[in-house]
Amino acid sequence: MGHPIVHIEISTTDLSKAQKFYSQLFNWKITGWEGSSDYLMFETGKEPGGGIQKVDKVRPGDGVLIYVLVEDIEKTLNKAKELGGKIVKEKTEIPNVGWFGLLADLDGNTIGIFKGK
Repeated sequence: MGHPIVHIEISTTDLSKAQKFYSQLFNWKITGWEGSSDYLMFETGKEPGGGIQKVDKVRPGDGVLIYVLVEDIEKTLNKAKELGGKIVKEKTEIPNVGWFGLLADLDGNTIGIFKGK
């Protein structure tokens, strides 16, 4: 049996901005973690969920790349840009599988988005 991902962690220099960005972009439920002022927990609606950790500096390329299932790649990339993020890679086909795109959040974390065929 495989080892499923059960937690994803995203680093940020500003918890408030990250909370707003991810909740508006993906409709994630984001709450504080009891006993910590430097960590938020998020629920995606399905497993896995994860956490957003406050750090002094986020260095692009140091994070973990995750892929989020979306209904519309272009719409999601454009919404990320409207919210202050950047488009890293436009919608790209994965032959016989689906499509993906890459966006950068407010701190430069790269997030993959995916839609199957």
